[in-house]
Amino acid sequence: MSKAKLNMRQERFCLALSEGLPQSRAYIEAGYTSRGNAAEVAAARLFRNVQVQSRIAELQAGAARRSEITVDDLVAELESMRKLAMACKNPAAGVAAVMGKAKLLGLIVDRAEVTTTLRKPARQATDETHMTLEEWQRRFATN
Repeated sequence: MSKAKLNMRQERFCLALSEGLPQSRAYIEAGYTSRGNAAEVAAARLFRNVQVQSRIAELQAGAARRSEITVDDLVAELESMRKLAMACKNPAAGVAAVMGKAKLLGLIVDRAEVTTTLRKPARQATDETHMTLEEWQRRFATN
């Protein structure tokens, strides 16, 4: 069933359901208005529509196809790219493939080290550039 037979709100309802929203929430997100329990009742009625059911099945099938790619598939693909890079005598591409595999498998995690310097304003001019916290508190603590 093509999506051409659905109106815009019905299509949005189907998309919201395929993203995992509950029926009543998908109904409201699609642009329908309702009060109280009317959203649940109307959403259930819309969900029983044959064209809506067909469209939801299409969307779910597409999501299932996309999720068939696994980490093992990606590792195998990177391994074949590494072999091709070595056969073409292109070590940079081979290294990139090995690094991609390592990142995919969690062996390499990109991290950035963050260091901070704590600076506190002085009430008096000072020539000292480094003070411990205790020195600072002794010198500038309020009495």
